[in-house]
Amino acid sequence: MATECFDRVPVSVAEARRLVTEAMAKWQMDAVADRAELVASELATNAVLHTRREAFRVTLRRLGDHAVRIEVYDFSRTMPALIAAGAHQVHGRGLALVDALSQCWGTDRLPWGKRVWAHVEAPAGEPPDPPRPDGNRRWDTRTAQVVYGAVVLVALGALACGVGVSR
Repeated sequence: MATECFDRVPVSVAEARRLVTEAMAKWQMDAVADRAELVASELATNAVLHTRREAFRVTLRRLGDHAVRIEVYDFSRTMPALIAAGAHQVHGRGLALVDALSQCWGTDRLPWGKRVWAHVEAPAGEPPDPPRPDGNRRWDTRTAQVVYGAVVLVALGALACGVGVSR
């Protein structure tokens, strides 16, 4: 298991991805790493944007050699909802990505807030990567290409909507 508490600030999303990256490397789970990083990033982003206290926690639980459970705990009792974001909306696609990249996901109410979780597995038909002697990760897998494509589409959508563009 790997777990860490983060401040509810935007930079914590990158720190949550770092936690996942380090855990996946330590557990030699390269085949699931890309999906796990993106799912954790989306769940952490939701915690930063929609919770009411100053911190949230990310916990990773190894589920065998090819799967991981990602949990994000926060102090808000408002449950997340999967919505269909419009073409011109900047937000609203995170849970759709979580839904697409995980085998299952859900939420659990807690007395002080909630836990949002997702089970992420290596893609079917994609054998796990053997450990590399140089320690570097592979970025030429189908999953890495899908994740890269999703990031490019989100960035293009943000540019089309004028997000981050000063005039």
